[in-house]
Amino acid sequence: MEIRSPGLLYGGLTILDIRRNMLSERRNEMMAELFHRVHFIEKWGRGIKMILEREPQTEFEELGTHFIATFKRKNVEVFLTGSAGETAQESSVKSSVKILEAIREDNAITAAELSRHLGLTRRAVEKQLAKLKLDGVLRRVGPDKGGVWQIVQGGRKIET
Repeated sequence: MEIRSPGLLYGGLTILDIRRNMLSERRNEMMAELFHRVHFIEKWGRGIKMILEREPQTEFEELGTHFIATFKRKNVEVFLTGSAGETAQESSVKSSVKILEAIREDNAITAAELSRHLGLTRRAVEKQLAKLKLDGVLRRVGPDKGGVWQIVQGGRKIET
């Protein structure tokens, strides 16, 4: 996810300053005070620190007249132990990973072929495909018959 803010860093701050020292500068004191009074701002200078505590891999950049923060998509390929106590969510992630691996091998594979190949019901495969499409990880290009799958990461096509 990318957040673009019009305007560059203010008061001589650099990306290195905000990353290393978690510094901030208020550009407009009146607006900052107004936002604080209506509780849009919880505490001064806390935003960068909160971002970096929760998402340390966040990338910051100044491009043209914009300041950009980019949050990378979490890696879909999670390796699980496969223990007997596996949760439904872990099982779902495992199935999604297997589906993506099969699609990397053959991007024209059908839901029926995935079902047979992975030992899942066709309905389970279709649910996982729908979720992957909804999450923006997978895209179908072309018709149902004769189309191909595209694996997408960060809004870009990944070669399959």
